[in-house]
This record gives sequence, structure tokens and C-alpha cells, in this order.
Amino acid sequence: MKSHVQILRALFMALALSLSFAGVVCAQEITGSIVGTVKDANDAAVSGATVTVTDSGTKLVVRTVQTNDDGQYAVRDLAVTTYDISVEAQNFKKHVESKVQVDVGRRRNLDITLEAGNIAEVVTVAASPLAVELTTSTVSTVINGDQARELSLNNRNWVQLITLAPGVSNNLADQVYVGTTSPADGSVNLINISVNGARAAQNTYTVDGADVTDRGSNLTIQAYPSVDSIAEFQVQRSLFAAESGRSGGGQINVVTRSGGDKFHGSLFEFVRNEKLNANDFITNRNPNPPFGRDSNGKAKRAPFRYNDYGFTVGGPVYFPHFDATGNLPDRHLLKRFYGIDIWFCTMHKCPAGRDAVILKSSDQSHRSAVSQLHLQQITCSN
Repeated sequence: MKSHVQILRALFMALALSLSFAGVVCAQEITGSIVGTVKDANDAAVSGATVTVTDSGTKLVVRTVQTNDDGQYAVRDLAVTTYDISVEAQNFKKHVESKVQVDVGRRRNLDITLEAGNIAEVVTVAASPLAVELTTSTVSTVINGDQARELSLNNRNWVQLITLAPGVSNNLADQVYVGTTSPADGSVNLINISVNGARAAQNTYTVDGADVTDRGSNLTIQAYPSVDSIAEFQVQRSLFAAESGRSGGGQINVVTRSGGDKFHGSLFEFVRNEKLNANDFITNRNPNPPFGRDSNGKAKRAPFRYNDYGFTVGGPVYFPHFDATGNLPDRHLLKRFYGIDIWFCTMHKCPAGRDAVILKSSDQSHRSAVSQLHLQQITCSN
């Protein structure tokens, strides 16, 4: 029995480590950054200020950095989401910027001015939802997850949203099916999209950093994430960074959503039916309509039935932890699964009069927003 438990424990750890290091092999940028300068009211740099970055959704502290002698700070490799940024320095009020959006492949510039006063006082500012890109020459457009889920899409195929970007033209079919082949006649689903006048075969498509372009024809893609799973995607049109090679046309980079620390989900159905459509001109003018006439003498509409339904679910996932003896003691390992971010926390039930003390804490960000491993070990005081 003990050997089976040890094997199970090893499998859990192997799975966690494989997710942790998945981001190392990604060439495409799937994270964002926050950079800026901290100054006082006289426009003088504030050095040594503590900048804390907290995930607005999970309320977890993601990173803590210090400003340099010039008051500058940089927080890189942040997952695509919103963050609360707090800045603290001696003899200044605490400053909090809430809901700072970090987009894929972009560096969000956030300059902060501190007010003189007691550090116990807090100045809270709602960050602007829009920011001008000042730190890179790359020309790009970001389509966020709300747009992907709420805008009208034929067959719920996210590829159609690429045409919202400036400089993009297309020759897509009327029915843009999900998949590499059409379920109607088995033909290839060509992604005929031109970016800045380049050929449709000169685009690169990535999902969470993985190249999903069909390198046989370069005109189809091999992965179609559901629009419900998309956090946002970026269409780079020119002046690409070093990591965006392999193609001279557009670089389309999709980043999928992470979860949260609470269970949530949704149900959906998208319906198309001929009863909701008007008849076409040619059928109405045909003396012998192909589907006959109804009781009122009007030409019947061609049958068309389309039902696309499904559900989404997200939240924490808990795994058991076995100690060195292969048993399940009072201690247990808690792993919360936020999409593909895993939180490890070793919890103890301490005897009466003894408090829990953090023994070891680390944050290993081998992720590029693909996976993140947090480790924390807690023991009991003497």
C-alpha cells in the first residue's frame, strides 16, 4: 500500500513540475510588463520605494520590487490580467493604483507621484483602462476577452475578430468553421487574412506561445480555442520584436484565461434558425420555389438549423499530500488551480498554544504566463 501511495505522490509532483516549466520552451511573448518612475510632488525621484503588485482577481501578491536611485522600477513577465499596484516610502502616503490592465506583449507605463504625509494614509487612484504604448515601436492591436465573447461571430470562430485590426483585409468564406476542414464538404478551412498587404501565407498564429500554424500550407491553423477561453489576443502588424520571427506578415498571439479562487461557470447556446431569417429575393421571385409554398402562398425558406451550446467552469482544484511515511497526516498540501497557475501551500494543524510559522517561501515564475509555481512551507512554533 505504501508503494502505491508513493507512486501517486510522484505522479502529482511530476504533473505540477511539467506545468511549472512549460513556459520555458515558449518563444512567443505571452506576458506583459509594468514600468514607470516614482516621484514626489516636486518631481524629484523617490529611491528605495517599495512597489507591490497584487492580482486583482485572486488577491495574491505577485511581485515586490524596489525603485532604483532614479526612482525607476520594472515588473516583467506578468500574466495578462488586472493588477493593484501599491507604492510605499518613508514620509509619504501610501499610493494605490487599482485595476491596472496588463496586455499581452505590451509594457504598461505607470508613473506615480507620491504625496508627503503619514505612510498610514492611503491615496487610491483608479487606473485608466487605456494606455498609450510609449516603450516599443511595434504596431499592434489587442482584442480583449470581452470583445471576443460579446461581439457577433458566425460559428463562434475567433479568427474573424482579426479583421477588426487596422490594415487587415480578408477573403474569408461566409461560413468560417472551427477546425482545419469544413464539416459540410470536407474542404480545407483556409484562413485568407492579409496583414498590411502581405500574403495570407505569411502570418504566424500562436496560442499561449505555441505555434499552431500549419507549416505545410501556412494557410490553416491547428488549434481553435473557444472564445470563452480567450483572455485576449494581439495582432502585431509591423516592426516586430526579436521573439516574433518566422513570418513577414502578421503575428497573431492568443492568450487563454486563468481561473480564480472561487468556483464559477456559465451555460450558453447560440441558435440560428430559418424561422428567424428573411427569404432571399430569387426564391421569392421563383414561380416554383424549391421548398414549395406555405398556406399563405409564400415561398418557404430553405431549412437552416444551427445550435451551438456548451458550458464553462473554473475554480480551485485540491490535491492530497502524503508525508515521507506515505500516510495522510493532519498536515496536507493544498493546491489551488487557477487555470494553469498552481498554488502550493503546506498547512499544519498546530497544537493548542503553538502558532503556525512560515518555514520556507518561494515564488518560481518559470512561466511566461503559461504556468506558475508558488511554494510555501509552514511549521509550528516551539
